[in-house]
Amino acid sequence: MVIKRYQVILIILLLIPNQIALADQECLDKTCVDVFTENNQIIITASKNGAKTTPMPSKKVVAKPKPAVTKKNTPRPVAKIAVPKKVTPTKAKPKAAPAKKVSATSLSDRLIKLVPVGDINFQPENDALVNMPVYFWTKTPQHFHTVVPILNLVVYVNLYSTFTWSFGDGKVFTTTNQGGSYPMGLITNTYQSNGNYPVSLKITWRGTWSVNGVTTPISGNAITQSVTRQISVLNAVGRFTR
Repeated sequence: MVIKRYQVILIILLLIPNQIALADQECLDKTCVDVFTENNQIIITASKNGAKTTPMPSKKVVAKPKPAVTKKNTPRPVAKIAVPKKVTPTKAKPKAAPAKKVSATSLSDRLIKLVPVGDINFQPENDALVNMPVYFWTKTPQHFHTVVPILNLVVYVNLYSTFTWSFGDGKVFTTTNQGGSYPMGLITNTYQSNGNYPVSLKITWRGTWSVNGVTTPISGNAITQSVTRQISVLNAVGRFTR
């Protein structure tokens, strides 16, 4: 049997609503968590909606009336003295307490996490020289890890940074290394002429989150930070010495 193309598309469309319905049903009994980016921030949300519990109606106990017993009076030759009968009071049965209604559990929470702020450092810090390398680095970490308890779960968030340096003279360098000072620094730039240059650093954060051992990419746009700092570059002065 050959399945035509439109038949395959129809089968897929029929399966998608069922999958959405199953996901919604899981949120009734479990805590649903999502981690995404919004306004350059990390947003962690959690919600839990318990299934509604309908209380069983209480059974009413109704006492059945006893049938009336009619006694026959047998005439006797002697006069009778009527003796009043002792009346035993009947105890009223206590009414059953009304069943308490159990409301559906509805919990939700929303948390915001901020990433570390970026910075720019360079050496020499004052009066860099033309045709001499300048070392650049940032103290912004390469890895940002945070643990977020929310509702009855613990969410682990892991972000990794990428650094894009613009040295102000048209040169751009992208790396995952933080750089460092002389002589171990791996990020350098040599200026060909004197002047003041705006050095900018763009930090891009991307990562994953995990809960109960399941790891998922963080949805939304990458978190970005931009930092700018001026550097002054001077001409080197040559001197003759004996």
